[in-house]
Amino acid sequence: MNNYFVSIIIPVFNNAKGLDRVLKAISLQDYPSSLYEVIVIDNGSQDNPRDIAMKFNAIFLEEKKYLGSPYSARNRGLEISKGDIISFLDTTSAPIKTWLSSAVQCFAKDYEVKLVGGAVKFLLHESDSIGKSYDSLFNIRMEESINQRQVAKTGNLFVRKEVFEEIGAFPEGLRSGGDVRWTKKATNNNFKLIYSENAKVLMLPRGFSPLVKKQFRVAKGQPTVWMEEKSFVINMVNRFILFWVPPHPGRLKDAIDKGGHLFLHKRFFRLFFLGYFLRWVTAAGIFVGIFRLWGGTNGK
Repeated sequence: MNNYFVSIIIPVFNNAKGLDRVLKAISLQDYPSSLYEVIVIDNGSQDNPRDIAMKFNAIFLEEKKYLGSPYSARNRGLEISKGDIISFLDTTSAPIKTWLSSAVQCFAKDYEVKLVGGAVKFLLHESDSIGKSYDSLFNIRMEESINQRQVAKTGNLFVRKEVFEEIGAFPEGLRSGGDVRWTKKATNNNFKLIYSENAKVLMLPRGFSPLVKKQFRVAKGQPTVWMEEKSFVINMVNRFILFWVPPHPGRLKDAIDKGGHLFLHKRFFRLFFLGYFLRWVTAAGIFVGIFRLWGGTNGK
């Protein structure tokens, strides 16, 4: 295996507890600690993540211009990074012990591989809420995103630094959708993106309120993505039809079976109606995104 040096970039906003969890998991990696650095970027937190970062000897920065934008925070980390490979994590996830070595191996085996999206497995318990149950089923489906759309999420993403040098950093000031837009730009420029089941992180699902807020926030960024993918009209037509049609029960059943949490079958009807409600949340977000797009704010 090549001795790649990796820069691990983690934005944080009011989640010092989650930061402690992810930094502890990184400290337990089977990859040599001399071959990676950890850069934490605070995005305006009130719970003092600096102390947590210092405890694990991580580099600590603050993003002050674009508060609330994790992509701007990631860009600040990128600017000082020394790695041949740049890794992105969130404070809601924690990598398994072989996460880093598995991802590096993907690059070492094939130089044509420029981006690697790792698996995201949600930690769900039978006592968890219906919101967390739904989040674990339908959010951050990395394998599907990569294989079907050639895009990936920054919740578990590795990139050769040369890609950033070629196409630039993430869009500044965005709250959501910047990872999809940027990775699509990369694959459109013929940079090879693959999925790795072994470079896995374990993620905590969101409850109802954070789930609704995220659904709305992500939806606001969709019109801009469609414009960049030159698929605005077809996506708008499809979404307009879907807004009036209940979710397909078979898709929900398949998601439960694939996720492995079979106890969710007992919550089938509640999950079904939550999915229908979230369609309308998505619709509201998309319409706001369209107005912002027309207003020249670029989906921010």
